[in-house]
Amino acid sequence: MTSFATPLPHIWVDQDDQLAALCQQWQQLDELAMDTEFIRTDTFFPRPALLQVGDGAACYLLDVLALQDLEPLKKLLAEGPLKVFHSCSEDLEMLAHWLGVLPQPLVDTQLAAAFALQDAGMGYQRLVEDLLGLKLEKGETRSDWLQRPLTASQQKYAAQDVEYLLPVWHRLKDKLQQLGWLDAVLEESRWLVTEAEAQSSDQAWLRLKQAWQLNAQQLAVLQALSLWREETARVKDRPRSRVAADALLQALAARQPEEVADIARLEEATPGWVKRYAPEVLEVIAQASQLSEEHWPQERVSPISKEYKTTRKQLRQALSEEAKELELPQELLARRKQQDAWLQDLLTGQVPEVSEQCPAWRRERLLGVLNRLQVDTP
Repeated sequence: MTSFATPLPHIWVDQDDQLAALCQQWQQLDELAMDTEFIRTDTFFPRPALLQVGDGAACYLLDVLALQDLEPLKKLLAEGPLKVFHSCSEDLEMLAHWLGVLPQPLVDTQLAAAFALQDAGMGYQRLVEDLLGLKLEKGETRSDWLQRPLTASQQKYAAQDVEYLLPVWHRLKDKLQQLGWLDAVLEESRWLVTEAEAQSSDQAWLRLKQAWQLNAQQLAVLQALSLWREETARVKDRPRSRVAADALLQALAARQPEEVADIARLEEATPGWVKRYAPEVLEVIAQASQLSEEHWPQERVSPISKEYKTTRKQLRQALSEEAKELELPQELLARRKQQDAWLQDLLTGQVPEVSEQCPAWRRERLLGVLNRLQVDTP
């Protein structure tokens, strides 16, 4: 096994000409390791703090607070070498908001590990330990990445996030080629980018777990309120919960107040919130309450009902059998959110859908599972 006793040099990048030269150099490579550091405690959007790049010879820490000309970086992300990330969903969100660009082509080593090692959700530190025999420190996980200068410990931690990513990917890639899953992993990684591009506010109401308690007309109001919250949170750059808690949206949709005083009587609404948001929320409710029945969402089936629990068990069993046959973790076939959507369709007489853009190897399997369940579901 290759020795990793000598760490790669860590290079701080905070000059535009320095970044431009590096991006031109990196464009000639086959692959790059990448990671991001950001803060997201009191904002809707992640606040970029650092972008790490590893090229196999050194680890580069890009100071995104100092760099001004980011066009070379955007070009690098949009084309050129394969970008290797680990568990990249939040990185994609940050890059899309910060630069308006998503990295392509891309591969996610957490996804690769699920196929190669049959272990879904494997963390970077454990992957490095299992594949390279190195134990990394975790001390800076919740660090303040917006402070300057970063401490030596912070810089070391950030650099290590890309220092071993390429060797990890090479070992996973060898295993994937042996198992015949390499093309599927690359296809699934492209799907991650497709999903990141397709983020929509229209389905924000599905975040509310108690929505099943409302009827179809109330759901139409909830849908409008959730969209209002999403757009307000984006404009104000505040967390959704700071704009309006789920419980408050639920109460507003259920009772549909017509006056500010009616909202003020809700125990979920604080005086400050009423003063700040009540007038515009009343307008949202008034407009949504006038929607005709054809525009109402489908009522949600209770997740505590017997039929829901029975069908959920059938779906999970069917997915488990498919995963066992493929010798893959069940989580690779369908995420919980997708399963919940299918359950609602199955139990309300709708035809469950699998996106045509879904990776072909998985789409074929899922369509078979859903077709069989449609026959069995009363």
